Amino acid sequence: MAQAVRSFLSSGPGILLLILLSLIAFVSGASILLIHDVMHPSRPTTGVDPADFSVRVEEVNFEAADGIPLSGWFVRGRPGWPAILLCHDLGSSRLDLLATAVPLSRKGYPLLVFDFRGHGISGGSGATLGILERLDIIGAIDHLQERDDIDPDRFGIWGIGQGAYAAALAALEREEIRVLALDSIYPDVATQLDRMIADRLPSVLQRVVPIVRMFYNPYLSFSMKRFAIDESIGALADRNLLFIAAVRTPERFREQQELYGAVPDDPAGESSFIEMEASGVTGLYGDERKVYDDMIVTFFSRSLPRSGARSALKVVQP
Repeated sequence: MAQAVRSFLSSGPGILLLILLSLIAFVSGASILLIHDVMHPSRPTTGVDPADFSVRVEEVNFEAADGIPLSGWFVRGRPGWPAILLCHDLGSSRLDLLATAVPLSRKGYPLLVFDFRGHGISGGSGATLGILERLDIIGAIDHLQERDDIDPDRFGIWGIGQGAYAAALAALEREEIRVLALDSIYPDVATQLDRMIADRLPSVLQRVVPIVRMFYNPYLSFSMKRFAIDESIGALADRNLLFIAAVRTPERFREQQELYGAVPDDPAGESSFIEMEASGVTGLYGDERKVYDDMIVTFFSRSLPRSGARSALKVVQP
């Protein structure tokens, strides 16, 4: 038997089979390495200090819904006010959210600014572009509901990229999340992974992205389609939603237009679409940052007031 196998492998068909198997192994290994590279960004752990923004914070530690240890800052607000969670993008951290935390804090909102799993100084390794990060948000909600100085029944979330995607998923599971500012949300994880994989490849190799896509679900060990926001965004019609889209990224801009258009009318909630030159994903500087921060504060002031009564929102048509 062994002699027959050696004889076959030394023949023309056998050599072709070995070449094919080697090619499959190479493509599989290269695909997994690419996905791993995207899902394991470097961890920024140093940068700005809250004191630089005159913001007083409490260091807090809590667990995600699946037990991953997380770290963050709690910024006290007016007693009994609903809290707002600030959720960063892939490869970012809570350090990058302080600029927008300042005007929200001055308005009186309690805030929780935290590092997602695999980011900053939180536990865990790697990311899932919002799928498992939704459990970080749910754990944060559970943690905040143990406090006696906030409204435990209403929460707002401002999320960027991965943070926006995780926020939408978490809101599907937790009714207490009533207001969401979604900056540069994508329709599903596979679409965003395709984009990020392509960015890591030279233009001549970008045609292999569909091949790499075949390894997404095996790498994550679950079906990404189950967590596709574009198929479930309509279930959030009873919330107040703000879609923030940057014209500098046309493809993502169109995706957000489509998501906004997929939200049906509901008397319990309102959705709005803001078109900006830049966003939290593309980078905000100078006057752009001030305009952006003012827009975020205005949105939450109208849609998440202290009393619980919802003010009218102006819908900006794309």
